Amino acid sequence: MGYVNYIIICATLLVGFAAFRAIAYQNKKAKRTLTEFWNRESEANSVRRADISNLDYITLSFDKLPINEVKNAGFSDIYDELTRLSEKKFINLSEYTNTDLKMMYGPANLEALSEYDNNYSQLIRLLNKLSKEFINIDKTDAAKKVLEYSIEIGSDLSTDYEMLGRIYLDSNDEAGFKKLEEKAEDINSLSKNLIINKLDSLKTQNCAN
Repeated sequence: MGYVNYIIICATLLVGFAAFRAIAYQNKKAKRTLTEFWNRESEANSVRRADISNLDYITLSFDKLPINEVKNAGFSDIYDELTRLSEKKFINLSEYTNTDLKMMYGPANLEALSEYDNNYSQLIRLLNKLSKEFINIDKTDAAKKVLEYSIEIGSDLSTDYEMLGRIYLDSNDEAGFKKLEEKAEDINSLSKNLIINKLDSLKTQNCAN
């Protein structure tokens, strides 16, 4: 019995020592990461202002949207918001942190770039809302145009891909769905895997039906 107790005590001590080492390692790693972050932040804050006039800005193109159908369907609030946003600058900077932006363009440009990125987010959410409204009133073709445009300008909303994927499959547009899958593979955001999984699920459901 004493030998068994001895083995248990040794095992407990070994487990405790291993846990202590693991915690110490994680604390050291976290401290190093935090130090690296503040060093990089300090460096970013000293970067000189860069020229941002030639960045990849997005233009809100009414020519690619079913604007007349927006008005005819009575979505005046969405039309008014699109009109308001059309006067703004848009750029998709979702893959960058504020520190990244300061490192690339200087802290003096951070406020403007954040505003342009926020404008872009508002536009993508508004187009998503418009697509849902068109689908709710069975205006599938109009919804398709909106979704295709939204994804063309970089939307990574999973519902955009899901709605457009379903439209393609319902109309037997295999080429369109294939192109959508390829677009999803090129996404550089945290929602990439979710989008790919949703498209795979849609395809599986379609094959089962």
